[in-house]
Amino acid sequence: MTALLERVIPGQNVHRGRVARLTVAHAGADLFQAAVPALIPFFVAERDMTYADAGLLVLAGSLASSVMQPLAGVVGDRVRAAWLQPLGLVLAGGGLLAATLLDSFAAIAVALLLGGLGVAIFHPEAFRATRAAAAASPGAALGVFALGGNIGFALGPSLVVPLGAAYGIEAAGAVAVIPLAGALLLGRGVPSELSSSTDEAGVAGAVLPSDWRTFTFATLGATAAAGVLFGLMAFAPVWFDETLGAGVGLGSAAVTGMLLAGAVGTYAAGTLGDRHGRRPVVLVSVLALLPLSLVLPATGPVLAVALLVLIGFVLEGIFYPLVIVAQDGLPRHAGLAAGMALGLSVGIAAGTTSLLGVLVDSSGPTAALWGCAVLASVALVAGALAVRRPH
Repeated sequence: MTALLERVIPGQNVHRGRVARLTVAHAGADLFQAAVPALIPFFVAERDMTYADAGLLVLAGSLASSVMQPLAGVVGDRVRAAWLQPLGLVLAGGGLLAATLLDSFAAIAVALLLGGLGVAIFHPEAFRATRAAAAASPGAALGVFALGGNIGFALGPSLVVPLGAAYGIEAAGAVAVIPLAGALLLGRGVPSELSSSTDEAGVAGAVLPSDWRTFTFATLGATAAAGVLFGLMAFAPVWFDETLGAGVGLGSAAVTGMLLAGAVGTYAAGTLGDRHGRRPVVLVSVLALLPLSLVLPATGPVLAVALLVLIGFVLEGIFYPLVIVAQDGLPRHAGLAAGMALGLSVGIAAGTTSLLGVLVDSSGPTAALWGCAVLASVALVAGALAVRRPH
């Protein structure tokens, strides 16, 4: 395992064990976010809720995890305590477990709000800790860290649905063991290990000026890129079915391929960014995304699958590098920067799907793809401005 980590995260003074633990913990945090929507049919069937009520519960957890991340980042900037990471996972796991055991709507909502708050607490601090552990290889380390999140997203519904279908909603809550195990893993030594590197990062950041312009454009670019991803996840299968006549199954498979390619793209972009700088990686990625997004609505099923895979790959060459750029823009407020660019941006991007849904209702699913192309143009302009060389 050590040899493998040395290959995927090269460089001197990299604390690979910490990165590995944080990656496993990230899987637990993102499992919460993916597991909650998968509980909707069980809330309806076993808790006598309407689908609207169940949807509000999902919204409660999602809003808490995204909207609260900037505030959690501000607190982390002031406290600089590694114990915030396992605390976040305990809240996420505990909230998920409680939501499957409680009966009343209000109690379940509170449980999911607490779980979402836990996710919000975890992400900025885990992002900061991963960068601190990565030394001169932050891109590669964050690529591995992001892979943990992708695994968590995949595990959530793939575990919740069969457990809930076979044994009921209470059994589905057993997936909470994963974030709780992540909390134990982090609590077993990360505080003492991270104290020195976190303090050094704080001292270094305290003497560097804030660049709010870079932070703003980087956050805007990351938000637009995430909007493209959420839009395609939501409406590409519908487009495959209703416009191309290829069926929802092929569209869903194409989206899965896009997400898998994104996992590869995150690591590839991070590694290239470590070697050649974030600027060329972001520029190449945003320049590739726009034409791919413009061509997609005019293609047939086979080419559309290939284009979605390419789009997934280049999207992740935009998102995480821009999160790093945003954090570098606010070295004295690294937690706030991560909370905004990593958390709130995703929440806003998810909200854009409702606007794209209006386009679909009025003009059909192809309109949503054109809307994604508009977001890709925003990502191009904002990303290019974020990495523009200073005069």
